[in-house]
Amino acid sequence: MADSFKTSRGITLVEVVMAVALTAIVVVSLGASMTQSSVFSMRIERVYTASYLAQRRIDMLKRLRFDELSGAAETDIRIGADGNIDSNGDYTRTTEITTNFDGNPYLTKIKVTVNKVRINIDGTIRDPGTGEITYMGQPIVMETLFADID
Repeated sequence: MADSFKTSRGITLVEVVMAVALTAIVVVSLGASMTQSSVFSMRIERVYTASYLAQRRIDMLKRLRFDELSGAAETDIRIGADGNIDSNGDYTRTTEITTNFDGNPYLTKIKVTVNKVRINIDGTIRDPGTGEITYMGQPIVMETLFADID
């Protein structure tokens, strides 16, 4: 009877501790990678949407006559993710118009800047200390030249 106990094998406490430790390492690694993936995905969505909004503004300006471009400038206009003006929008858009670009009266430079607004917990968008609008990440800037070829 004593020999049967010597030949039977069981799991030792050291093996259990090692298995639990390895499982914990795998679970923590997976959790960290999922969190990082989520953060990266939100950043990509912000950049993609801001790029789309800047390109949409440039496309809208293409419909104007060359002499109408100078009146299309705007500063910190709040817009929604659909590109329409919205006082509660998640983005701001600034359009800078430079006529007579590089001394040429037939060239106009268009610069569109789009920023994602950081919404504070109380729903405001301004930094309580400075009163400035706060943004998430870097702005998306698109520039192009319009030429009067008529």
